[in-house]
Order: sequence, then C-alpha cells, then structure tokens
Amino acid sequence: MLIALEINTTVLIVILVAVIIALLAGFYIFVYLMTTDKIYHKVFDRRKPMPQVDRSPRDIDQSTITGRGLAWFYTNRMEFLNVRIRAFDGTSLCAYYRPSADRQTRNCVILVHGYNEHPANMACYARLLMSKMQCHVLIVHQRAHHMSGGKISTYGLMESVDLEYWIRFMKRRSGPGARIYLMGRSMGAVTCLLAAAQKDIDPAVCGVIADCPGDTLMNVLKVSGEKRYKRDCTSYLRRVRHLGQKRLNIDIARCDVVQMADKIRVPVLIFQCGDDNITPPRMQEEVFDSLRCPKRMIMVEHAKHMEAYEKQPAMYEREITRFIETCVIRLVKMGMM
Repeated sequence: MLIALEINTTVLIVILVAVIIALLAGFYIFVYLMTTDKIYHKVFDRRKPMPQVDRSPRDIDQSTITGRGLAWFYTNRMEFLNVRIRAFDGTSLCAYYRPSADRQTRNCVILVHGYNEHPANMACYARLLMSKMQCHVLIVHQRAHHMSGGKISTYGLMESVDLEYWIRFMKRRSGPGARIYLMGRSMGAVTCLLAAAQKDIDPAVCGVIADCPGDTLMNVLKVSGEKRYKRDCTSYLRRVRHLGQKRLNIDIARCDVVQMADKIRVPVLIFQCGDDNITPPRMQEEVFDSLRCPKRMIMVEHAKHMEAYEKQPAMYEREITRFIETCVIRLVKMGMM
C-alpha cells in the first residue's frame, strides 16, 4: 500500500511538472506570437490616417533649423503646388512642387522624408538647396504617409520604385536635359539609395545626398527592438519577415542598401551622426565601404539621429555646396553640361 502511494505521488509530481512546463511553454509562445504581431503591425501599418486637409501646424518651434524651415514653408505655402501621380500599383502619391523662379533652369531636387515624418520637415533642406542653385523642388509624401495613399510602408522597397515615377514627373516639368539631385534622410535616404542602385535608373539623376541611412532593414529593426525590449530580437524578426512574405508578399531582407550599393554610379554624399542610436554610424560605414562611385562621408560628433544639420549647419552647408560642385564637374567632363 505504501509503495503504491509513493508511486502515485511520483506520478502526480511528474504530471504537475509537465503541466507547469506546458503552461510556461504556452505562455512563452503566446507572448512570442503577440510580440511579433505587434512588431509586424508597427513595421508595416500606416501610422496615421490620411488627413482630409493639409493644414499648417498651429505652433511651430522656430528655435531649430527644422522649425525655421517649417515656418518658411508655411509662410510661402502658396508657392508650393500640390501634385499627384499614380504609382506602379495604382496608389495615389502626393508631393509639394515648387518651380524655380528661373524657368529655364534644368536643376531639380527631390526631397524624401523619413519614417513617420511630415514631408514639410524637409523644407529646411529645400531652402538650403535653393540658396545654392536655381532649382525646381519636389518634396514627396512617401506612401502611407501624410497625403499619399497606401496602407503599408516598406522602408524603401516599394518607395524606391515610387521615386522613379517622381523622377519622370520632374523630367516632364523641367524639360530636356534635366539634372536631378535626390536627397533623403533616414528611411528617405534608403529610398534614394535603392532607387539610384537600379540598373535602369534614369540618367537624369546626377547625385544622391543621404542623411543617416540604415544599412539593412533587418539591422535597423534589430537595433530598434533591442532598444525597446532590452533583448536580442533576432527570433522575433524571423517571424516578422515570414509574416511580411505571407501576408504582403514582401521580403524585408531585400531592403539591403549594402548589397545594392555597388550598383550606384552617381556621386553619393553621406552624413552620419556620432550619437545616433537608430541608425548607428557603423551602418553608414557599411554602406560607404560598399559604394563604388564617387563618394564622401561626413561624421557629426555628438549629434543624434538626423541632427547633423542642426548641430553643424555651417559645415553641412559647405559640404552640400562642395557636393553640388563635384556633380557639376562630373557632368561637364561627361559632356552633359
């Protein structure tokens, strides 16, 4: 009788341990699935609904360069036209277009904002480039941002194709002999670099300015995940990638600037920020090392993500001027000017 009781007790303990393990495993799987679904929606889903009216902000902090750029943009809002095109998949895309005072100029600038940013945040760069040369300016609204349509953001994969349509738009507006400069920051920089890396990129594109680009989307998400969850998120990202492939037919691993960088043929200027914890300097170094075109990279110490212009405005402006001169000299040598 005593032996049977001991056996029953042992069996109960084993069963209890198995149940606890099963519950813990189930809880872990539940948390894993919930977390990866949350990351998936955060990565792809449109963050804000498309506004019905493009209104000026009530209050603009003009203590920063970006703020002063916003104030300048909305003060001169009537000089910027709202333009729309259809993307390759039928998505309606919007942009702000400002023709140059010199209608004969063939210089064009296309500005591309970062993830979850308002396009008008690029106004300070528009103002800067307009001060360096007569140019037509286009500030695009990336898909799933502000006035552009689209339910998902793909961090440059689909957006780089959208940019090719905007390049065609600027060529039609400026006429034959267009010289187009692409400039973006963060995700916008990735969009510009991926567009410039396409083998059939329009020859009108003559230079790319990339402010704080990431190297690969997987690495950007890994850095962001580690910052948020305080742990290695590689296992989470594997499922996020799988969900993207299954639900959207998009492989986030293809958003890889390093892999595509050696296909870029036009000059590239990269800005990196020393205290950037979103796209750390090592990411820009990977991109820079992979480039096989005329290139230059500028480090701004003690600057956070996208703060290069804010921290070192005089140096930033000098480098922009130098870059434009480099592009012009190259075009002259090629007989395109």
